[in-house]
Amino acid sequence: MSTPMRNLIIPIGRQARNAIWPTLARQYRSNPAKASSFRLKVLGIADLSYRPNFAALANAVDKTAGLEGKIIECGVFRGSTLIGMAHRLVLKGRSDFSLIGCDSFEGFPEPTKEDALSDGTLHESALKGVYSDTSYEGLQSRISALGYANNIRLVKGFFNHTLPSLTNEKFRLVHLDCDLYDSYIACLNILYPLLIPGGYMVFDEYDLAVGAYPGAQKAIDQFLADKPEKIQRYGEGTHTRCFIVKQ
Repeated sequence: MSTPMRNLIIPIGRQARNAIWPTLARQYRSNPAKASSFRLKVLGIADLSYRPNFAALANAVDKTAGLEGKIIECGVFRGSTLIGMAHRLVLKGRSDFSLIGCDSFEGFPEPTKEDALSDGTLHESALKGVYSDTSYEGLQSRISALGYANNIRLVKGFFNHTLPSLTNEKFRLVHLDCDLYDSYIACLNILYPLLIPGGYMVFDEYDLAVGAYPGAQKAIDQFLADKPEKIQRYGEGTHTRCFIVKQ
C-alpha cells in the first residue's frame, strides 16, 4: 500500500466510532507508539499526523519535557489535546509525567462586556453554556481506558473556584484554552506565578479567535503589559498559536 493510502483517515459515524472504541483503546494501551492516525482520531487523541493546529502545543511539550513541574490545561472540553500531550510524552519515553485538566464540564460561565464584539453583541460561540456537551465522568472513563489514570487528574469547576487549590504546584507548561475574558484573567493571575523559568504558556485564543472571543486577547495583552515576557508564535497560517516563555 502506498504511503498516502496508508495514512488515509476514513470518515466514521458516531455509532460505528462508539462500537469500535473499546477495541481500539485496548490496542492503543498495549502499544501507543503503533497507533495509526485513524486510531488516534477515533480515540480522540490530538496528534500532528491529522491535526496540524496541535503543532504549537506539541512543540511546547517537547521543549519542556526535560523540566521539572507538571502540565496543566484550562479548558479541557472532551480531552483531545490533554490526552494528546500525554501521548506525545509517552512517545518521547516519558512515563513519570503529571497532567492536570481543568474544566467546568458545564460550559462557559456568564460572559462580560469585555467579551462583546465591536457592535456590542456577543458571538454565538461566546454565550453562557457553550461547550457544555461534555462529561467529567465520560472523560475520566476514557482516560482510564487509555492507560493514563495515574498521569492525568481532572479538576471540575470554574477556574476562579478551583485554581486557588493548586497554588502549591509548579508547572512547566500551561495551556490556556478558556476563551472568555474573566476565565483568562483568573487563569493568568493564578498560574503565571506558578510557571517555572523556561516554562511555556500557550494561548489557544489569540489573533485567530478574535472574531468570536475578543475578550481573550484583551485579557492576555492587559496581563502581559507589565511583564518581561513577549508574545511569540509557532506554526503557520491558520494553525499558528501564540505563547510566552517564562523568564
